[in-house]
Amino acid sequence: MPSPTAHTLAHVTHEAVDHIGGIGTVLEGLMVSPVYQQHVKRSILVGPTSTHMQVDPEKRLGEHGRVLYSSIDAIDRMNLAGKFRPVEWAFNVAIVYGTRQYNPPGQGRTGESEVLLIDVFRTNPDRLGVFKLRLWETFGIDSARYEQAWDYEEYARLAEPAYYALLALLQPEDEPCTLFAHEFMGMPAALQAIMEGPQHFRTVFHAHECATARRIVEDHPGHDTMFYNVLDQARAQGKYVTDVFGDQSHLLRHALVSRAHLCDGVIAVGDRTRDEMYFLDPHFDGQPIDLVYNGLPAFEVDLATKLRSRRMLADYATALLGHEPTHLLTHVTRPVISKGLWRDLKVCHELDALLSQRGESAVLFILTSGAGVRRAQDIAMMEEQYGWPRDHRDGYPDLVGPEVDLDRDIERFNVDHQAVQVVMVNQFGWTCPRIGKRLPEGMTMADLRRGADAEFGMAVYEPFGISPLEPLGAGAVCVITNVCGCQGFVNHVTDSAGTPNVIVADFTQLDRPQDIGELLAMTQEQRNALEAPVAAEVASTLAQRLPRTENERQALLDEGQRLVAKMGWDQVIEDSLLPMLDRIAALPAGNGSQ
Repeated sequence: MPSPTAHTLAHVTHEAVDHIGGIGTVLEGLMVSPVYQQHVKRSILVGPTSTHMQVDPEKRLGEHGRVLYSSIDAIDRMNLAGKFRPVEWAFNVAIVYGTRQYNPPGQGRTGESEVLLIDVFRTNPDRLGVFKLRLWETFGIDSARYEQAWDYEEYARLAEPAYYALLALLQPEDEPCTLFAHEFMGMPAALQAIMEGPQHFRTVFHAHECATARRIVEDHPGHDTMFYNVLDQARAQGKYVTDVFGDQSHLLRHALVSRAHLCDGVIAVGDRTRDEMYFLDPHFDGQPIDLVYNGLPAFEVDLATKLRSRRMLADYATALLGHEPTHLLTHVTRPVISKGLWRDLKVCHELDALLSQRGESAVLFILTSGAGVRRAQDIAMMEEQYGWPRDHRDGYPDLVGPEVDLDRDIERFNVDHQAVQVVMVNQFGWTCPRIGKRLPEGMTMADLRRGADAEFGMAVYEPFGISPLEPLGAGAVCVITNVCGCQGFVNHVTDSAGTPNVIVADFTQLDRPQDIGELLAMTQEQRNALEAPVAAEVASTLAQRLPRTENERQALLDEGQRLVAKMGWDQVIEDSLLPMLDRIAALPAGNGSQ
């Protein structure tokens, strides 16, 4: 049962139904936590939808949803028309409302949320124009600069009808409702709540990243090596992002996120994300930005279970390579520049020589996809005709987009190295229908995570990074970077003493002091030169820590289990999220409209 101080939370997100990425993982972790359920009596996920799409009306809230109201489908199981129809008529929108169940496999936890979806495709243009005028007059946001981008327009259109639909759902005892703006998408709704005053809502910006920082890091050839050295120097000199990198107002995400200081609270998922938010604008100075790390799903794993999973992964590697490698490495990720996949190959290059000296070998499975889920029949065809995923061909259903260049790099690497081989599996999922008949029968994604000896995650931009630490509890050695948010979480639970289960690569190291001007002029060649010794250091440490005996695997497993027991969602909610929520709820007035 909820506590007497239970909260009502509205989460504005693009992942209200579809679990697309990190925000969906965060929401799932929250919803199934008993601590969250104890202190949050209502959770309402709010997002856009397209009701004109030809889908089963009962599936508009996904496979695990139950539709209670849908004006387009004439569904009204709770007599909600009286509440929703005035909103729909006023803004010329359609509303779908219901519930969504959460039952993540293997966790023994379940949860439920309400879901409020709004089709804004044909919204009332006059009301929308007035809203955009208010954004300009109140916050200086010039919507005309961004409205050609659907990323902006969709969530600008969502803001007012979402606000009033939420008011229709709330009971007096639910107020004040805390509205979470998850990333830039939720900011228009938060700004609408701020303009209407603090009577019904408090507002929180949930920084799963800092969009301005991400763009700069990804676009500059110096990536994180340049950016975080610049950030630290600029902050020490009292400078902000526009002082160093120029005007960013042409970027819609910056325009929205840079106004997050107007919210009653700001939370960041990692230490560097918090630094990036402070770097955005002087208005953040003096505003507390709460660190709320992402929790890790806690799975109990014993050595026998790990060894069974590892055996399956080793058998698959043998089927592909023709021999059984000594060590099994994995990297589950998206094929985007921020993930720094070239660093995997640099570390593997150094590791190749080290393992050769010992008569050992390794395989790195990079599980990634630039084209969604391939069909089972296409996987079977590629496997049969040319040995996918050991070999690839250009064009769908095989290589597309960023997969093409990645495959070229992997091909060159495999030709030049013997002890370490890399296999790109460009597919989502890890079952026989998804991966092919050479995969051991019954193997799942959980087996891939449990079976890995090490997981790579040397990103150039990683606000938190749940994926790189997912195998931690199964005794894997997790290789991350010092700019990754989960590094701060590891430091937090180890009192900065570190752990043999996590290797932190610092690609921001410089060979000599450089001022901001020099850093801004950094080239790709200069960054590559700086990365080389770091990759060698990581490979050396990894070669020492990779387990070779059952006793060594047991030690890593015990330490991993000890760590994840401190890094779950229950602890994060109790220690970080709830104090912030209590503080926000107790505010006499929102600071954004003052």
